[in-house]
Amino acid sequence: MTKRQLLELVEKYDNGKCSPQEEAQLIAYCERAQVKQTLKINSTLGESEKNKLRVSLLKRIDKSIDKVESENRFGWPKWRYAAAVFLVFATAVFLVRQYSQSKLVDFSNQITLEMGEGNFIVLGNSDEKQLVEVNGVQIAYAEDGVLVYESNSLQAQTHQLKVPYGKTFQVKLSEGTQVQLNAGTSFSYQTSYLPSQNRSVSVNGEAFLEVSKNPDQPFVVQANDFKIRVLGTAFNINTYEENEIDEVVLVEGEVGLYTETSFSRDNSTILKPGFKATFNKDSLLFSTEPTVTAPYTAWTNGELIIRNMAFSGLLKILERRFNVKIDNNAELNGELISANFGQNPSLEQVMNDLAVLYEISFEINENQITIQ
Repeated sequence: MTKRQLLELVEKYDNGKCSPQEEAQLIAYCERAQVKQTLKINSTLGESEKNKLRVSLLKRIDKSIDKVESENRFGWPKWRYAAAVFLVFATAVFLVRQYSQSKLVDFSNQITLEMGEGNFIVLGNSDEKQLVEVNGVQIAYAEDGVLVYESNSLQAQTHQLKVPYGKTFQVKLSEGTQVQLNAGTSFSYQTSYLPSQNRSVSVNGEAFLEVSKNPDQPFVVQANDFKIRVLGTAFNINTYEENEIDEVVLVEGEVGLYTETSFSRDNSTILKPGFKATFNKDSLLFSTEPTVTAPYTAWTNGELIIRNMAFSGLLKILERRFNVKIDNNAELNGELISANFGQNPSLEQVMNDLAVLYEISFEINENQITIQ
């Protein structure tokens, strides 16, 4: 395409006289130019905001064309006029195309870190170090499935990690607390805490926390309908939204569970090591009992151990662990099961063991399992 042909084609496009073939030719030419522009895509924008962006880009084309035409009256060579119009048009086309393609990207199966103002990045489990920066300043890095925050983080922001079905992830907070997140879990926290602040975090799903000890700065976990206050301890919390009950299992230390706005020992249920607290979502009451903690924390080592659980509960764990959908036609939902499936078992191995144990059959079709 010559410069004159490009100029004529851009003018036809501006006047709405391009044929579909000519428009496709112009867009293809722009894309071949490989315009080096980037656009941060905010995945939380609604359709109205997306439309506003498109209109804004198109208006930018019109204004730039008017400007170039005006300047051209003062003796611009035709080729400079064409080049300027082309650059504006190519940049806008590239941005719109990038934006449109972003809508097709599905992040539901990716580990994502939301960093405020709608900004987010996708985190991997590779051994290659991935830097996390805010305004050009590194505050953390991800490596080998662990997100590590620098102890001297410069900015206090609220971040949220989302771990999809089929994956697990870990995070080490700036104050030293280490958290392992199970599949289907979201975890909110601050990048740093002032000395006068509680170290507050929020969990929706399942997490194992090893809290860094700091008697002067309590650590508070917000679950769905209750809070956990600790100074330094290790415990597992299971608080998926679909749970009928939530569970907290204490490995070491001491925690207080409460539903009030503020903590006091008088309005809290105090949990000792080797005990499990169960929270009833209907009555908003806690009950406690001694327990063996290993089955509740086995998932952190890749093990799958079930103790006295309804069959339907096991199937939900399998759906989260392997990112599958299970259709159960065997009428076993209320059956209680205790089993140890070992470390890092495959889905086929687990289903084969269940088939022998319950004399059932199953069919696996990609991510869909049917039990008969």
